[in-house]
Amino acid sequence: MKSPATEYTRHQYGHRARKESIFQQTALLYQLLLDDLDRCHSHINRGDIAARGEQIHHALSILMVLRNQAAAMVDNQQGHPQSASELPARLLELYDHCLSCLTSVIAENDIAPLTTARSMIDTVKGAWDELALQQGLIDVGEK
Repeated sequence: MKSPATEYTRHQYGHRARKESIFQQTALLYQLLLDDLDRCHSHINRGDIAARGEQIHHALSILMVLRNQAAAMVDNQQGHPQSASELPARLLELYDHCLSCLTSVIAENDIAPLTTARSMIDTVKGAWDELALQQGLIDVGEK
């Protein structure tokens, strides 16, 4: 059975996401999310509300896949030491905040919450890429 991340990206992005590891899948999801947020920013600047809505929809779908992965990690770590589940729980908080920001963009057509969400995701993606690079799970060229 394929992971939700692979299924989503294969469905939405024409099989671009055929990756071997969860690190690679997650790194790709972060990049696709950042790309969607950048496109959304452009659509808002141009006043293209329909295209903005489509990009926000894509971004929300990707964000939900990432959130569901973090929620599964939290569920799997119940009964383990507090420190073991701290990172997934913090990711859940971050994803929930990003969901709130993107919902605000839809309601208000405002760039500020979009910029906030993009900054947070970019920071997490950078940390994720660095971890994967240290583990030898991605090549410098993939990053």
